[in-house]
Amino acid sequence: MTRSDALADAEDLSQAPDLWRDHEGRPTFRHRPKLIGPEIHFTIEERDLAWSDGRSSGRLPLHQIESVRIVFRPANLYTRRYRVEVRQRLGKKIWFSNVSWRGMVEIEAHDAPFAAFVRALCARIGQTSPNARFIAGEPAWRYMIIAATTAGLTISLAYLAFQAISAVNWGLMGLVVFIGGYTVWQMSLWLTKNRPATFDPLDPPAILLPDVTPPRASAP
Repeated sequence: MTRSDALADAEDLSQAPDLWRDHEGRPTFRHRPKLIGPEIHFTIEERDLAWSDGRSSGRLPLHQIESVRIVFRPANLYTRRYRVEVRQRLGKKIWFSNVSWRGMVEIEAHDAPFAAFVRALCARIGQTSPNARFIAGEPAWRYMIIAATTAGLTISLAYLAFQAISAVNWGLMGLVVFIGGYTVWQMSLWLTKNRPATFDPLDPPAILLPDVTPPRASAP
């Protein structure tokens, strides 16, 4: 792909219909990462990724960005939570996710704007910082720990299920199936989505972005 093609693709991504924009038309995104705390706004400027929480603000020069990592991080109240970590060469890191806290038991998901902003941001960073690394999933060491834990848990649950059937203990069997099965399913989903890899900044992995496909209309 030529530089002119990359610039054209980056411009196309910045025009996505789901992308939020500020009063100057610049791509923006906002989320509230904590229950007690301000909402943080991010804006893709010409040379910087700017952020502000209303009390303080800062900028990461796009050409100084060392890496972008996208991970799947399910939360207790929302199992389809994704997180983006942007790291500067000097060590500074900022992050944002597709979920905002609105109350003790209430969250708000910004799936479509998040996906559009991530695509626009990766394209812009790839354009201005050619040496930046674009990383999908968790670090290999963490992935291996979770994989080993999941395997051990699966073996333990299989053993408990065998003991429950042998003792005709349907109560224990129910716990194994519903609680243990759900836990293993969640951990397996984490492993599937967070497999360590790299990606093209013009094509972030769909498995690490919220599914915003509109529901298919039913036939009349």
